Amino acid sequence: MAAQTTYPRQVKEVMTRDVVALRPQQPFAQALALLAQHRFRHLLVTDDDARLAGVISDRDLLRCMSREADLERVTVADIMGAAVVTVQPDTSLSEAAAQMLSRRINCLPVIEHDKVCGILTSTDLLQAFHNLQTSIEQGGVPDAPQE
Repeated sequence: MAAQTTYPRQVKEVMTRDVVALRPQQPFAQALALLAQHRFRHLLVTDDDARLAGVISDRDLLRCMSREADLERVTVADIMGAAVVTVQPDTSLSEAAAQMLSRRINCLPVIEHDKVCGILTSTDLLQAFHNLQTSIEQGGVPDAPQE
């Protein structure tokens, strides 16, 4: 009997767990350096207890650079988006994808017990889709949920 392949169904199965976070009081230059160094498109902003304070995207940084004359005075808190949509680790991938599509966003911080435990990005979802599609094209059939 062939081994049955399982496919991810929840955020926790595909999210990025290794999160690089900033504090609100850190300077703009540190956010820019982190994005350049790690090639991320989003950074989470947390307080000292790992509670989410906001998100900074690469677009936020570009907007700031084009509008602000004195970048030395700009902090992470000045440019972060504070009204952030989040998910929990057990949120279904279809619900997370629906949230991202309907809100036209490319990341969802993952929160468990009021603390950041990961981030789900459009790249994470695209990788999961690629793995699933490759399996289908190679003759695999996704297992159906048991009713």
